[in-house]
Amino acid sequence: MRILIIDDEERIRRGLSRLIASQPRWTVSALCPDADAALAYLSGHSVDVIITDIRMPGMSGLDLIQRLRAGSGGQVPIIILSGYADFQYAQRAIELGVAKYMTKPTNPRELLAFLSQLESRLEPGGEAAETRQDGGEVANLLVARAIAYLEAHYQEKISLREVAAALYISPNYLSDLFRRHTGQTLSDYLQHLRMEKARQYLGDVRYKVSDIARLVGFTDSRYFSSSFKKLYGMRPLDYRNSLAGRGKET
Repeated sequence: MRILIIDDEERIRRGLSRLIASQPRWTVSALCPDADAALAYLSGHSVDVIITDIRMPGMSGLDLIQRLRAGSGGQVPIIILSGYADFQYAQRAIELGVAKYMTKPTNPRELLAFLSQLESRLEPGGEAAETRQDGGEVANLLVARAIAYLEAHYQEKISLREVAAALYISPNYLSDLFRRHTGQTLSDYLQHLRMEKARQYLGDVRYKVSDIARLVGFTDSRYFSSSFKKLYGMRPLDYRNSLAGRGKET
């Protein structure tokens, strides 16, 4: 398997080269310090896998990938190594069909394991099979950011469109991604999150049920009570009383 390494830090290029050379079936085709050097090399050579940094002098790694996807290198699996766990980078990487998004310092075992997976996908002719992934670490990062947004804003009125806008992705894409990675719709997840927060508040007698409804994002306390009962089988006040009863028993 022929692997091209692109990184502006010589130390990283050489470290990756030694790691890959330790595997007898793999060869490092070239070590490129920037995107321009990589494009020049690829104009006359073919490779099976590309490993590239994101931030480099001149053209970025993501812009390089976009150029490759538009040209003859459209199907080559690409692994991104980034010193930045930035979800905007991750979101664009998904759009470009990156096979894997890894942050520095890179875990050598994880990289070798993924390269082995890619090797198993190579077709007999030596051309890489399609490896575009909507799952994996990149998508997980977006879902994690969506959940973090819900955790931070569950007390407010939240819509799918608002969360998607915060993540710079489309509502339909977020809806599909969230369901596939959590097994729930975003609205169902938010409802359960609010109810779990309500259970915590109900343990504090300083809060009235109407106060708790407002604290977890409900404008109508009756709707809050009915939603709580639908999920837990009892109304909020009954749940609070059950907590008091348990305290007496102990």
